[in-house]
Amino acid sequence: MTIWSRLQNVDSRLLYLLLALVVAVPLVVSIPVGKAIVLPQSHAFYNTIERIADDPAENNKLAVFSFNFSSSTSAENLTQAETVMRHLMAKHLKFAIFAFSDPQGRELGDQLATKLAPEYGYQYGRDYVNWGYKTGDPALNLKALVRDIPGTIGKDVNGTALADIPAMKGIRTVEDVSMVVEVTSVSSLEYWIGYFTAAGETRVPLVYGCTAVMAPEAFPYLKSGQISGLLVGLKGAGEYESLVKDAGYAKDTGFASRASASLSLAHFLILFLIVMGNIAMFMSRRQGAAAPRSVGGAR
Repeated sequence: MTIWSRLQNVDSRLLYLLLALVVAVPLVVSIPVGKAIVLPQSHAFYNTIERIADDPAENNKLAVFSFNFSSSTSAENLTQAETVMRHLMAKHLKFAIFAFSDPQGRELGDQLATKLAPEYGYQYGRDYVNWGYKTGDPALNLKALVRDIPGTIGKDVNGTALADIPAMKGIRTVEDVSMVVEVTSVSSLEYWIGYFTAAGETRVPLVYGCTAVMAPEAFPYLKSGQISGLLVGLKGAGEYESLVKDAGYAKDTGFASRASASLSLAHFLILFLIVMGNIAMFMSRRQGAAAPRSVGGAR
């Protein structure tokens, strides 16, 4: 059996083991793969937060941080949310955690804020609030938020009336919202754009983080200007981590950057195996065509 034939008959278990190693090693050991190339949509997301933080007129407003995902997509969405929340805290922006598609979002947002708050000197109630999970029709809820935020939400996750929470002081309608950060695994853009961000006298900036498979449906909204920035899956989170670290808002890059190295190496391995497999198939056919053929005689 030639080397080309052997390459075409490699045990699939060996290939899966090789792929597992390529994915796992960068998560444990830091492997330099070069500086992340930040795409324009991630830059736009970052610049939107920077612009709002530097605008004195927006300093007393509240950012709505929507966690519309569950633990099943936390590798992408929670990683996106963490680096964006670091940015918000580093820029001293007040925000409200909110969810309407899955009750897990309320808990994931609360756990993340509790984890990061000591690092940035944030306090619950003073700097951020958790509105919790809002049941019912998202369209009706967002339409109600436009006119009366305290009346629609009522109480935070601890049962405290929003009127008694310092972070909610002066926050009444959509005009008091500085931006919407939507991190999601479900189709929610239509709700925010149709019933909330475009409902005030001026459009509220909307930035959007989604799973990689959802990105194609989001790009038309980005091109039209209906969303001001976009993070695409784990790669988008890695790009944002790079921006946040370079600005000095975080001490180091996080999980997304390590996982992006895993993705890059895994893609390289798959492409390498495809190329080698095709070369092996071509060479085997060429050798077969060149082999001498036996001539059978009459008996």
